[in-house]
Amino acid sequence: MNPTNTLALGINLHLFRSGGRQSALLGGHTPGNRFTYRPNWGLPGWAAGEQTAAPVLGFSRQNISPGQSSRAVIVPLFPDEAPAWFTIRIGEELRLYEGLRICGKGAVIWTEPTTLPLQTEEEERFAAWLTAPPNE
Repeated sequence: MNPTNTLALGINLHLFRSGGRQSALLGGHTPGNRFTYRPNWGLPGWAAGEQTAAPVLGFSRQNISPGQSSRAVIVPLFPDEAPAWFTIRIGEELRLYEGLRICGKGAVIWTEPTTLPLQTEEEERFAAWLTAPPNE
C-alpha cells in the first residue's frame, strides 16, 4: 500500500443516550482493539446525513455505554475524497454515524498530519495520548 497523506484527530467523544446505539462500545486501545470500530463522521458544515469514513484507533476507556464519554483518536481513510478533514479546527464538533443514525458527537481537541498506514511509533504515540491525564 502506498502511503496516503491524512491526519489523526484526538476527540472528546460523547455517545447519545437515546436515538443512537443501544449497546456499549467495547472500546479500549490495546493493539488487538485498534481500528476495529469503523464509524462514519459528519463534518462541520456538512448537511445532515453526509458522512465520511474515519476508523477509531482507540478509546481512553472500555465498554462505553450510551450516555457516556471517552477520548478517542480517529484517522480518516479517504481525506482526498473529503478534503474538509484538512480544514477542521480545534473545538469543532463531528457527528458520529452508524448507518443513518447519529449516535454521538466528538469535539476536536487536536489534529496532526500523518500517513496511512501509520508507522508503529506514531500509532503508539497516539494510543499513549488516550491514557494520559486529560489536560495533556
